[in-house]
Amino acid sequence: MKKLLSSLLSLALALPLAALPSSALELEEAKELLSDLYVEGVSEEVLALDSLDAILEAIGDPYTFYMTPEQYQAFNQSVNGQTVVGIGATAELAYDGGYRILSVLPSSPALEAGIQPGDVIVAVDGVAASPEVAPQAMIAGEEGTSLTLTVSREGRTLEFTLVRRSVDIPIVTYQLKDGAGYINCISFGDSTAETVQEAIQAMDKDAAVWIMDLRSNPGGGSGATADTASLFLGQGDMLYFRDGAGGHYRDPLPRYEDLTNKPVIVLTSGHSASGSELFAGDIRAYSGGIALGQRTFGKGTAQIVLNGVNCSYMKDGEAMKITAYRFFAPDGATNHIVGVLPTLLISPENTEAAALLLSCPAPSSPKNHLKIDLAGQAFYVSLDQALEEENAPAFTELLESLPPSAQVRYSTGKSWQSCDPVAPAALAKELGLKGFVSRTLPDAEGSQYAWEINTLATYGLLSGYDDGLFHPGDSVTRAQFCAMAAAALNLPDGKPGRFPDVKEGSWYAGAVSAMADMGFISGYGDGRFGPDDTISYQEMVAILSKVAAWASMDGYYLNQDPLTLQDALTYSGYAGWAQIPARNLDQLSALLEDASPAAPGSREVSAATLCRLMQSIHLIW
Repeated sequence: MKKLLSSLLSLALALPLAALPSSALELEEAKELLSDLYVEGVSEEVLALDSLDAILEAIGDPYTFYMTPEQYQAFNQSVNGQTVVGIGATAELAYDGGYRILSVLPSSPALEAGIQPGDVIVAVDGVAASPEVAPQAMIAGEEGTSLTLTVSREGRTLEFTLVRRSVDIPIVTYQLKDGAGYINCISFGDSTAETVQEAIQAMDKDAAVWIMDLRSNPGGGSGATADTASLFLGQGDMLYFRDGAGGHYRDPLPRYEDLTNKPVIVLTSGHSASGSELFAGDIRAYSGGIALGQRTFGKGTAQIVLNGVNCSYMKDGEAMKITAYRFFAPDGATNHIVGVLPTLLISPENTEAAALLLSCPAPSSPKNHLKIDLAGQAFYVSLDQALEEENAPAFTELLESLPPSAQVRYSTGKSWQSCDPVAPAALAKELGLKGFVSRTLPDAEGSQYAWEINTLATYGLLSGYDDGLFHPGDSVTRAQFCAMAAAALNLPDGKPGRFPDVKEGSWYAGAVSAMADMGFISGYGDGRFGPDDTISYQEMVAILSKVAAWASMDGYYLNQDPLTLQDALTYSGYAGWAQIPARNLDQLSALLEDASPAAPGSREVSAATLCRLMQSIHLIW
């Protein structure tokens, strides 16, 4: 059944829906659908519950839910764009049970009132919001009537009075902006690819680069996402799906041809999810450009939407959405939980300005310009523009965000070929930039793994001690390594009580539990974890091999291969339980050849192995 339904995948929850509504769907029919399709499998214990509400609550997946006819209609409006009466915002049910604003539409009451993506709806007209009642039902009303919306923002409670009115939902808008073809896309719906095609055809002559703004884009349809990406990349595979049985399926090739060879700058935020993460992964996989902004939301599961057209169980306009697949970018990387780490990690306030600084056309004379080679593309920055007072903060942060893989050349009149690469810190000093703070760690330069340490540090995945130093040679405990890996993978804190010697409330408890919840670590035979025990290199390798098998298609298939006699000989220095993991990491170019398997791991060795793995499986751009 799964193969037949692949065309029905929808990659986002982009609308306000109740998580646990009463259903007209017959309970036994719903159980059959969930048992057959749900990607993680549903236990017999859960299927034995006596209501669909109880089953969905036990599954605990905010993306698997039943839709009444009214809610299904709202779903289609959210993805495909229509004119609706309301306040002009989309929201999703968050894991904590609240409703989080995903996007605020242009020319809407919500935008005019000052509501922002990330705000959490607390109440409507004084009535508390709850998971059982979709905010759509509370906000709906006649045009011209008012309502009071209470939201929580960064610990503060704010109230807004809004007047309902008709709001047009333009899912794609575009304009020329400072040398860039600027495309703002808030959803991947039926018309997205056609409108983006129109934008490229209208602006390609004048645009030096493309900026695809996906900062408030929660996703949409997989086909629409693939079609849109193909306009910049051509006819290649745009995504893969993995079902509950472990099988991978290639999505059908997109319907659109490549229209441009100019680089794409994808703007991302913590509200970019699902299809927008997939689009960024497509650009990364085919070296079509870079991403700039913040780490994305981390929704790497795909849902089948069952309705009266494709499922005879659905009656009178009702529908059901079921998480049936995990999806992977063409380079085999997941974005599930980990999100997409942008090429340049920039604060929200400087994201757009930094992107526009990189939109300078290749100058006829290199004088007073920068050339930045990054992720297979060349970008130019006019220093006349970058050093203007209004642009200086964004330019400063742009230099701070450049990873060690970037190459910067500064020309005062010579050709680019005669300009030696310059370090961002040295350039900032030469240009007199105030406030430049290097993200690299000062004592990393003394390590043979300085490049890897500073790469992780630039992306905020690694930090020093209170003295600001990294101390590369210090040993690492099991708890410290879990904390380092969990932070790099963006894992939320796990369930407490996993191990008797991991005290709830300790600085490492959340990370250790998170790694255990994912199946990346286990305790000793007596159930203890040993958080203060020094971790050996082969233990690190065994853990990261499991990470690779979960996070990438390459790692997954490597882990299926049995140990050969040649493998056993090649990795004979490793304990038997670590030989397949050592082989896997070696195949992924992440194994350190000079690290002794049984030796205590150090901070520099931990950082180097983790960084090399993340690069190999494309978690780092």
